[in-house]
Amino acid sequence: MFIAAAALLGIGLFLYFKPSPDRSVEEAALRVDAKVLYMAMSTGEVTTYLNEVIDVTGVIKGVDGQTLMLQPGIACRMEGEFVPPSAGQTVSIKGRVLGFDDMFGEVQLDFAVLE
Repeated sequence: MFIAAAALLGIGLFLYFKPSPDRSVEEAALRVDAKVLYMAMSTGEVTTYLNEVIDVTGVIKGVDGQTLMLQPGIACRMEGEFVPPSAGQTVSIKGRVLGFDDMFGEVQLDFAVLE
């Protein structure tokens, strides 16, 4: 009984401390324009994009620290160090879709990297 409990504890600790996958190195499942993504997410089509790593192309609205905003309202939480591009530039960003924030009216991406 002691051996079984120790084995279960060992498996549980292994799974608990297992590092999460690095989403910034995953291949993008979809390529989409920022306006198309925003319209789909704001109208409730979240199941298509939710928790998927996608490649979004759009115009930069602004940069605030590690968050890069694309027009019309996509907040990309950038991973690691990056050189912030200037507003008005068209960029391609790969990241995981977290969902649509109704309060701020924006799509949120994390693990984002410039392509």
